[in-house]
Amino acid sequence: MHTSYAPVTICAIATAPGRGGVGVIRVSGRDLLPFAAALTGGKQPKPRYATYTDFYAADGQAIDNGLLLYFPGPNSFTGEDVLELQGHGGPVVLNMLLSRCLQLGARLAEPGEFSKRAFLNDKMDLAQAESVADLIDASSETAARSALKSLKGAFSNEIHVLVDELITLRMLVEATLDFPEEEIDFLKQADALGKLQTLRQRLQQVQSTARQGAILREGMHVVLVGQPNVGKSSLMNALAGDDIAIVTDIAGTTRDTVREEIVIDGVPVHIIDTAGLRDTDDVVEKIGIERTWQAVERADVALVLVDSREGVTAE
Repeated sequence: MHTSYAPVTICAIATAPGRGGVGVIRVSGRDLLPFAAALTGGKQPKPRYATYTDFYAADGQAIDNGLLLYFPGPNSFTGEDVLELQGHGGPVVLNMLLSRCLQLGARLAEPGEFSKRAFLNDKMDLAQAESVADLIDASSETAARSALKSLKGAFSNEIHVLVDELITLRMLVEATLDFPEEEIDFLKQADALGKLQTLRQRLQQVQSTARQGAILREGMHVVLVGQPNVGKSSLMNALAGDDIAIVTDIAGTTRDTVREEIVIDGVPVHIIDTAGLRDTDDVVEKIGIERTWQAVERADVALVLVDSREGVTAE
């Protein structure tokens, strides 16, 4: 356990807002069998089986019917007893069922509290908990697959292996310092320097993987930069497949940054069109050029466009 706390029963609607064929309410807490019995008119759900049942209000009238799933702790998502009430997806019905759960002593879960309890009960580590949000917010198939790998522990397992190897190296260093009179060179015998170099390379790979994960999650920011009328806005429209930016023969048409998100090979890409770079006395255009440089500083990639007739100039 990461910490000790007195958990209360929490509940929340687990499905997205709106109308649908199925709506799910999740409940987590201790000893939820009496809670389930009060909801279902005395039924005792079998662990990890779906039980078809009516859900009842305090006055004995049926609120809805559907499936009840019971996952006794610690073998559940949160490590506590978990109930999933699967009824019809109308907002009125779901709110009535949620109100009944509150009447039975549960409180509304805070955002992310189910994952928080899973973390506190050692059902997942922090990297896996963050991966839950990444999986939900994934904007592409590649990002979703990457988040699922982390959720299953791929990233965490790699970190744990590195930590174990670092601990082994630390033990070798401590042995060398504690027993200097020994003729055995612990560090040389174990090739500590070679292992340290290998660890450094693997840490760099982990850092690179983390950076790739951030790009998959947040997208890559690509700024189109160049002098006026070199085709930045035309390229922006071609990539977006729509007339996002205004295109004219008049230099300096784009005065502000224009953004559009596209997906290339599963990677979200934020294309940013900017004001053309040149010396100008126009106050508004100067502000646009200043914003161009700000966008370049924040970008992952700055794509410089030039006029093929003039090539790359000093400007």
